[in-house]
Amino acid sequence: MFRDITCPQCGLCIKECILQNDAIKPTSTGVQIDLSLCISCGHCTAVCPTDCMDNPLAPKEDLIDSILSPEAAERFLRTPRSVRYYEDRPVDKATLLQLLNIGRYPQTGENSQGIGYIVVSGRDKLKKINDLYCEIFRELPKDDPAYPYVEHTVWLQEHYGHDALFYNAQHLILAVSDKDFSRGSKNAQFSLTFISLLAPSLGLGTCWIGLLEFLICHEAYRDRFASLIDIPADKKVCGCMITGYPAVHFRRLVERAPLQVEWR
Repeated sequence: MFRDITCPQCGLCIKECILQNDAIKPTSTGVQIDLSLCISCGHCTAVCPTDCMDNPLAPKEDLIDSILSPEAAERFLRTPRSVRYYEDRPVDKATLLQLLNIGRYPQTGENSQGIGYIVVSGRDKLKKINDLYCEIFRELPKDDPAYPYVEHTVWLQEHYGHDALFYNAQHLILAVSDKDFSRGSKNAQFSLTFISLLAPSLGLGTCWIGLLEFLICHEAYRDRFASLIDIPADKKVCGCMITGYPAVHFRRLVERAPLQVEWR
């Protein structure tokens, strides 16, 4: 299927479509899109200076009217923190959907995307997942690379009696992809990062739960988690994050280790 576009032929869309050679070709009156080659990245629509581009696989969105200053962008990127104290109240579904929706927008290789979400809500449900986590730890071989991390989490819970896995959050976000999708873990990191960056604007906190990923993504144990959470058989978990209303307010930015750069 092809789409013919009448335009002044500036050539920017053809130059920008570098990953898909021959997807856009010049014609006598403009350009022609081979929709069978289009990956729906939207670059042709976004770069068009005359708004002539009309790609049905990449419809026009809002114009970019301003860009944050470097200083404002840096403060925005440094603001989110890993939140480990949450209020005892759930987040409404509309707000959760607004949070998750931003996860559709990060750049991914060849616009592969491929990430969906399963949201587990309620501390009672999260406790069942935590109980299974502790149960599996009893079976985990001591030479398993995950053992020391899982052991420490279970030890904290047994000795101090607090939730050292989910920190009493109300919601667990599981980023999932098709089982045969090779870019699942990487794309989930991109998506969950966008989610964590938006969260403070919605009054929410987030925290990556890599400790859960050790077991829920483990080939030997993932089916038991899938059965408990009702994860579809054709899906796999690629990332884990909790969210909720923070019970703590961070007043200041924090520093990190000095920048390390080598020039060649």
